[in-house]
Amino acid sequence: PTGEPEPPSGAGSCRQPLVKGSGAAPAFPPSPPASRVCLDRGMDITQLSYPFPPFLPPPRHPGVHLLETVSPALTPLPSAPLQDIRNTVGNIPMEWYQDFPHIGYNLEGKKIYKPIRNKDELDMFLEKMENPDYWRTVQDKMTGADIKLTDEQVDLVHRLQKGQFGDVHFNPYEPAVDFFTHEVMIHPVTNRPADKRSFIPSLIEKEKVSKLVHAIKMGWIKPRKPKDDTPTYYDLWAHEDPNSILGRHKMHVPAPKMKLPGHEESYNPPPEYLLSEEEKLAWEQQEPAERKLNFVPQQYRCLRAVPAYSRFIHERFERCLDLYLCPRQRKMRVNVDPEDLIPKLPKPRDLQPFPTTQALVYRGHTSLVRCLSISPSGQWLVSGSDDCTVRFWEVCTARCMKTLPVGGVVKSVAWNPNPTICLVAICVDQSVLLVNPCLGDKLLYGATDQLLESYAAPEEERVQPVQWVTATIEEHSKGVRLVVQHSKAVKQVTWHGKGDYFASVVSDNSNMQVLIHQTSKRWSQNPFRKSKGLVQCVLFHPIRPYFFVATQRYVRVYNLLKQELTKKLMTNCKWVSSMAIHPGGDNIICGSYDSKLAWFDLDLSTRPYQLLRHHKKALRSVAFHKHYPLFASGSDDGTVIVCHGMVYNDLLQNPLLVPVKVLKGHAMTLDLGVLDVLFHPTQPWVFSSGADGTVRLYT
Repeated sequence: PTGEPEPPSGAGSCRQPLVKGSGAAPAFPPSPPASRVCLDRGMDITQLSYPFPPFLPPPRHPGVHLLETVSPALTPLPSAPLQDIRNTVGNIPMEWYQDFPHIGYNLEGKKIYKPIRNKDELDMFLEKMENPDYWRTVQDKMTGADIKLTDEQVDLVHRLQKGQFGDVHFNPYEPAVDFFTHEVMIHPVTNRPADKRSFIPSLIEKEKVSKLVHAIKMGWIKPRKPKDDTPTYYDLWAHEDPNSILGRHKMHVPAPKMKLPGHEESYNPPPEYLLSEEEKLAWEQQEPAERKLNFVPQQYRCLRAVPAYSRFIHERFERCLDLYLCPRQRKMRVNVDPEDLIPKLPKPRDLQPFPTTQALVYRGHTSLVRCLSISPSGQWLVSGSDDCTVRFWEVCTARCMKTLPVGGVVKSVAWNPNPTICLVAICVDQSVLLVNPCLGDKLLYGATDQLLESYAAPEEERVQPVQWVTATIEEHSKGVRLVVQHSKAVKQVTWHGKGDYFASVVSDNSNMQVLIHQTSKRWSQNPFRKSKGLVQCVLFHPIRPYFFVATQRYVRVYNLLKQELTKKLMTNCKWVSSMAIHPGGDNIICGSYDSKLAWFDLDLSTRPYQLLRHHKKALRSVAFHKHYPLFASGSDDGTVIVCHGMVYNDLLQNPLLVPVKVLKGHAMTLDLGVLDVLFHPTQPWVFSSGADGTVRLYT
């Protein structure tokens, strides 16, 4: 009809021609303005619930009414007919008809005109002054009617205006559930909404499944067979199959099998199985464990007359214990061949040459021979004895070339290792005698005398711990060239490899125990400030400037250039007696009075690489060969044990120590056996001196 009101822009597309009198609403009513609380026809505003904070705009779609969005489940209450008469245009706000004289249409399709007089400002003011409920009266935009708000609705409006939640019972400060934590969880809990892709089937998974289906169709993948639930039974009397389930376990012991019933268990046994009265009496007196049978055989005329077996439950219970509860353990017998426990060492005949037989005996001393030394050429041998003499021998003939009486017990002798000098140091009481034996090449021992005589005394007299005294004419005729007088008895002397320096050990407990002397300058010095124990023996390193000092329990290695302690070796022995160093300089051996020989690898550790306990009594002396991989030890049990001691240049390979020969020959005297051992400088021969007054050569 003409004069139809045009809807505002934005809503025209939603309008459809209405069926006459139908009162149907258009398909998409527009959204109400967000600034006002929307009230549906006859809708109680307390039924609204706001699950979102008031400062967030409620989720809305264009054209969907607020009330339908917030609580779509709510149905409008039955509306009052007085309020519904005026609005006949359906779900359209009445303000759209503000500028028109009519407000909708009646059933015949004719316009319903507004009352002639609308409320003007004066009417509004009068109503405001007279109506006590004016402040709580709002106009329904849909119907144009005035609605009086209830107390609950007013409260709701006030709460929303303050920015509070619509629901009174909603607690905004509930304790928070801490879904996220700094700890790394295996299955972290999140309330993140599921991704869109989680609803779309994965193409990769589809491809995988199709491959698996194809493989099953082609027979490449066999589906699992259902388990066979039929029970398995075992024959207790059968011999167990080694392939059976229990037989596969190595430590499984099969259950003990009961003896099958024999004639004595018959109800009518042969007469020889029946016991006489005496046998029954003897059976009753025996312990249950000692009885051959655990029942008495009895005779019955027929099977019906046999009573129940009285011990049936008891025996069946014991059998159950045997089968299930008794722990059975198989104890493996160790079938080890004792030979396998011995380390595999090479055979001695593969390690030749080494001394095996006694070749010469050097006789002449009348008391025990304490010490030996050999010339660098290997032609002459010197021995010192308790008979107060020093004897010089020719090695190859055992002939005594010279006897030098020294007037005291000889504790130690040492031939100068320098082949251009013919000089022997001898320890007698409190002196070290430097003797020229005048043996061998005349030019050689003549040059030695010239060297000693060429000494020029310094202008200033220096304070020394010892006195250097030139020999008297009588002593000079015997061969003595210099006498180094100490304050206490001297027990050992040893030369440095170059032949100019020698060290002496004094029987003293002070810091004067070890002294180092220089022959060419006739100068002596005390290298140690304080004593570290009772010094047994000292040794110069063959190559490097190291000095070994053996006390009763330790061997200290000093660096003479840096003047500091380099290493302290723990010998694991009670009392060290002697010490020798390998010509390579990286290994030393120590003999001890508690019959042990300790081999030290200086690169490896400060503890012994190996402890050898081959001797039965105290070790008196140990020695290394200069060129052959041999070392020897002499003991109070009268034997010399020669060992193969191969030291490899390869640092990863440990030394090979193999005892190869026990040399016997010395007679035990005063509970003493071999007192000193010494290797020939070039040949694989060993010398030994003993308490029986002899020196022996083994070749």
